[in-house]
Amino acid sequence: MNNSKKEGLHVGGWRRAGIAFVASFLFFLTYAYVRYIVIKGESAANLPLYLSNKAIALASVVLIGLSFLLGSLAKFWPKKFEKTLYLRKYFGVSGFAAASFHAISSLILFTPSYYPKLFSAEGKLTLSGELSMVSGILALFIFSAAAVTSLPSVEESMSKRQWFLIQRTGYLAFFLVMLHVFFMGIQGWLTPAKWPGGLLPLSLIAFVLIAIVLIMKFVTVWKD
Repeated sequence: MNNSKKEGLHVGGWRRAGIAFVASFLFFLTYAYVRYIVIKGESAANLPLYLSNKAIALASVVLIGLSFLLGSLAKFWPKKFEKTLYLRKYFGVSGFAAASFHAISSLILFTPSYYPKLFSAEGKLTLSGELSMVSGILALFIFSAAAVTSLPSVEESMSKRQWFLIQRTGYLAFFLVMLHVFFMGIQGWLTPAKWPGGLLPLSLIAFVLIAIVLIMKFVTVWKD
């Protein structure tokens, strides 16, 4: 592949990843605004960081999910999706960047007033809270390794076997993210009568999206 074509893919890849991020972020931010502020009646002061953080978290799930899903789709419909496989790196790295921003924002917000279900009356983390945090931290750590090996200079210094092995740990990280949202939101999932306007909790949406991606991967492995 000549340099001009590589540059075209590079620019096009980041552009598509950016569009995917903005579209998913705006969709989930609007969803969160309607669910929490319009229907539930929470303060609009929560919009700049608290609700935006939720939307960024979902956007990161969408981007990372697309990065994985393209590989599975290419197994079933190679003529249609093999030409899009180059986008996996751009979606994955962009998703990791969004997830990192989410982690930093969550540290700022992580108090009993924002996340009461994860804290006991004494202000300590509950078991669900600790499990959610541990799984989230482990996931971010694994994704960090996968993101670093996506850098061209690092990838070129590794053998293909080493590179593929580290990249495939991304599925383990995604599973840990699924546990992260499970432990964080399971209490709310079990009381659908309390869902504002009957709208699904954002953590449940994230869980379902991740589950679809992982099931698709399982099916492709079984198919092979």
